[in-house]
Amino acid sequence: MKTNITKRAIALFLCLLSITLMITANISASAVETDDIANVGTASKAEPSKNEYEVVSPVPSGSSITPIEQPHRLSSLQGKKIALVGGSFSASVTHAVISEMLQQQYGCTTYYMTEEIGKSGTYNPNSVSAKSIEFQDNLKKYGIDAVISGNCGCGICTVKETGNGLAAEYAGIPAVVVGAEAFVPQIQSTGYNRGVPVVRTAAYPGAFANDTTEEQQRKARDVLFPQIVTALTTEITQEEADAIAGDIAGVQYDDIVFTGSYERVQQYYEVYEMSDGLTVVPPTRDKVDYYLQYTTYNATDIVNSRNGEVQDVPPANKKIMAYQVAANAIMAGCPPEYMPLCIAITRCLANGNFYKSLASTHGWTPYILVSGPIARQLGFSYEDGMINEKANKLLGRFMSLAMLNLAGYKIKENRMGTFGYMLPFAFAEDEQACLEIGWNPYHVEKGYDLNTSVVTCGSTLTWGNPVDVGTTDADKALQLLSWDVTEKQQNGLGNTNPREARMIFLTKSVATTLANGISSKTALKETLINTARRPLWMRTYAHYWANTGSKIHLNTTFDQHYNDIKRGLSTENVERDIVKTTEVPQWLKGVVPFDTIDTTQTIEANNTGFVITGGDTSSQFQIMPGGDCASFNVNLPRNWDTLVANEGYSPIGNYNL
Repeated sequence: MKTNITKRAIALFLCLLSITLMITANISASAVETDDIANVGTASKAEPSKNEYEVVSPVPSGSSITPIEQPHRLSSLQGKKIALVGGSFSASVTHAVISEMLQQQYGCTTYYMTEEIGKSGTYNPNSVSAKSIEFQDNLKKYGIDAVISGNCGCGICTVKETGNGLAAEYAGIPAVVVGAEAFVPQIQSTGYNRGVPVVRTAAYPGAFANDTTEEQQRKARDVLFPQIVTALTTEITQEEADAIAGDIAGVQYDDIVFTGSYERVQQYYEVYEMSDGLTVVPPTRDKVDYYLQYTTYNATDIVNSRNGEVQDVPPANKKIMAYQVAANAIMAGCPPEYMPLCIAITRCLANGNFYKSLASTHGWTPYILVSGPIARQLGFSYEDGMINEKANKLLGRFMSLAMLNLAGYKIKENRMGTFGYMLPFAFAEDEQACLEIGWNPYHVEKGYDLNTSVVTCGSTLTWGNPVDVGTTDADKALQLLSWDVTEKQQNGLGNTNPREARMIFLTKSVATTLANGISSKTALKETLINTARRPLWMRTYAHYWANTGSKIHLNTTFDQHYNDIKRGLSTENVERDIVKTTEVPQWLKGVVPFDTIDTTQTIEANNTGFVITGGDTSSQFQIMPGGDCASFNVNLPRNWDTLVANEGYSPIGNYNL
């Protein structure tokens, strides 16, 4: 997070430089308000006649959530009732130490992660869950004076553990959230974007998982506890709130936020964190107006609305207007005819099935599937090398900027991938191939008509690791697919829910081979439920040793954990496994000296997609484990064919199947 001082210093430099350039060019101060940009009403690529651009903001201003007036902090902890809630990243260790110290030093009554108090988890003030309401009711029922929540050590758990603190603040109870140092910015921005101006934090030095239990206890005692006391007993200041909020000012559609050369425009967007680090196309007002002609929206229409209600787009929860979508599309280098797709992508950003995993340390990469006649009309590729084709790359770049500017994801602040992220990508499906082998295209499976244009947004944790299918035997191809499904899990080694969402790419030849034995994609999913099964021993081993947030091995034996999973007990933050005693999977026969073993189901029909894509120069499939998908139909203006004819396209009806 850049400091306000740094931002203001650089902004002042840019401002002075801009003024100097205007004086040099003999431009009066009032010229900033005039229209010096070439008319682009007849050409989408028109640019200013000189190297000077008047640009608009790609970032929505103001949240859809009204900030609350936070409750006063406590004058003293003496004799208070304190709830310690949460449960992630060794909270059972640190909370126990903090609870004991509160009792000994202040005579507090502590409620430690009890069923009576419960927890809120993710808290959305615009749509408060029953779980959050129950949590708030219990806080009041037990007369809780303050809440301590933790521990935040990953991108997703930070949102959940911060949610406990937010629920408390909304209930009028002061809270402090415990988190590893690297996750403090995410805690603060999560609170700010959900209406709590200041979320007090206690920062844990280093990473919880790297420390022994003894070291965690020492840090809880010597480092966390003093911070917690200060956080709960010191009033929040305006300076504190301003430091978190920064100096983002509201902007209107008519506002020109910067005037300068092409190079200075690049610097402006970099300084104000409106660029993903790559070169952007300057979004001038005239160009924005031109792009809006290709939509069904007026400039200030809110895009993220449904049935008249604004849908939150986490993490920033802004009202996104059509002109801001256009600004980001221009910056990404997208041509104007991509605008209906960009609008649909923006709507997907508000869907929980899509966004829920994007802040994680595991680095989900968003992707876009373009379906229906619009994909063929605009030339989105489903051939070999598809994501490197120009159309596919440009739409992926829009997603990159939309996540930053429209949704508010910032690397190392609230998007916490340990090793970073790949750039988003887009692709299409060979829908003609689907029809030829008797399978429905992806969007038809989701309930859309064959010739309805649809955008689907999802995310994945892998890329570029396909399996070659060296056979035309449908059963053997199915076994290869089943094996790889069990290998490609949501997290490394599969320590979380083994039935998480997957998108599966199939080249035409592999799909044809499978279709010779399986009549439809639906039948393929049902078959994989029985054939793509993972040995429970492998599943348990991953969850036992590769779950750094819980350190299960410190609390139970491996055999006990195995039996707990087998009996259907819920593991922390993971859905219950579906375990059966089955025949040994084909690929393990000769390795496992048994006829039957315990296996767990690794696939569910409703969150598994199959897309025929990647051309037909090879016989491959690729498993893309990740988050769930969100789909929206692409709305085109009535004069679409006339508009795109100016860009060299044939009528969209020519691309119907």
